Amino acid sequence: MTSRRQLLALAAAAAVAAVPAAARASLPPAKAQFGDDDLAVLLALARCLYGPGADALALRTSLPETLGFLDEAQQELLAMLPGLFDVLSRALVPTLRPFVELSEADQAAALDDWLQSPVAFRRQIGQSLRQLVLAHCYTDPAVYDSIGYPGPWVGRHALPVHPLRFGEPS
Repeated sequence: MTSRRQLLALAAAAAVAAVPAAARASLPPAKAQFGDDDLAVLLALARCLYGPGADALALRTSLPETLGFLDEAQQELLAMLPGLFDVLSRALVPTLRPFVELSEADQAAALDDWLQSPVAFRRQIGQSLRQLVLAHCYTDPAVYDSIGYPGPWVGRHALPVHPLRFGEPS
């Protein structure tokens, strides 16, 4: 069984891996932490993805913990994604305002523009941020009801265990 910590580390690593190497090389080094502006962007993205259910997430405490599960290079890259998304959204969508200052409809349209973009690096950054938020939603029991997730199968349903016998067809 995968622990919450392992699941978050895997999701964070997947989010980091989705950013193209060319985009990583062109970015200035970042501090390996989420600032208040970064957390505000991630909270807005969570509300955009899950509506009112996102308010039950403890993103302010759990997201910084996620960084601690990664090696130093991955921490820096993951920490810069929300800021990169916010800055590029102003020019590429174009919103011309910070993401958190947009109306909910405009935030949803901007996120959809990133996720459906014909430009690969934009889709990758949008999906990376989406994966980061998803990882926290599906590991926090406080939001299961509000996002319509019944919870993990393990412990909720009795799962049969069939012993493997050598020599039998599989």
